[in-house]
Amino acid sequence: MVRCCSYPNGHLPLAPSLLIFPALFLSFWGLFDCNFVGINNGNSATAIGLLWQQQNFYTSTLGSMYNGSGECSLYSWSDELMIQNDGPFRAARGFGIAAVVCGCATTLAIWIIAPCIPVPKIGWTIIGLILAMIGLFQLLTLLIVSSSFCNSSCTNLGTGGILSIVSGALWFMSAILCCFISGPVANDDGGLPVAAAMGTPSQQLELSPQTQNQRVVEQTTTQQHVEPDGTIVKETRTTRADGGVSVTTEVIPPGTAVGAVTANKM
Repeated sequence: MVRCCSYPNGHLPLAPSLLIFPALFLSFWGLFDCNFVGINNGNSATAIGLLWQQQNFYTSTLGSMYNGSGECSLYSWSDELMIQNDGPFRAARGFGIAAVVCGCATTLAIWIIAPCIPVPKIGWTIIGLILAMIGLFQLLTLLIVSSSFCNSSCTNLGTGGILSIVSGALWFMSAILCCFISGPVANDDGGLPVAAAMGTPSQQLELSPQTQNQRVVEQTTTQQHVEPDGTIVKETRTTRADGGVSVTTEVIPPGTAVGAVTANKM
């Protein structure tokens, strides 16, 4: 029986398992950061993000900026209406959400599989392809720079944009590491692979040539006695290879021909 935390796939899966944690964390950061890309369009917005924007707020009392570095705020109703008609922005937001959702599910699955469940090489290859897809989703969030919000007013990538690139690179590195995992390994006691215990076909147990060549030899015993009248009784008992028993009795009266009686016993 496979025990949890017995690492049936070896310790190599620990590498992508640990690497996807910062990748997922940075995906969250890139999605919720309001400073994905800097913008200078002459209004209060100083940066835009996938879900909200960074703005400078003014107070009528002081007549100056409330916070020179800007504060995060949700997009206005009119901005959201523009986003719905902006293909690149809508795609970037969708890819960002997909990267986070798929990343959470895949990270949870790998953290359960790596220490507890034996997976063949083809399974790890499929997991690697899923991680590469998540990395592609994360990098496609950069489509926001092609949106109508940017046009010629976007100045530079902000914190969210830079971390999204790093996150995408980490997802791809995790995918490459998964392709090097060869599958289940043998138990610590040198026994059969753990996959065999889970129902994976394994080598059949074969008998040694010496055992295969052993055959049951027929055994024959003969007993003979003479009756008081001089009759000779000879009984031959034969045990066959299939377990059956054959008994042959010969009665030789004095001065007569040989007679034989045969009886088979199973």
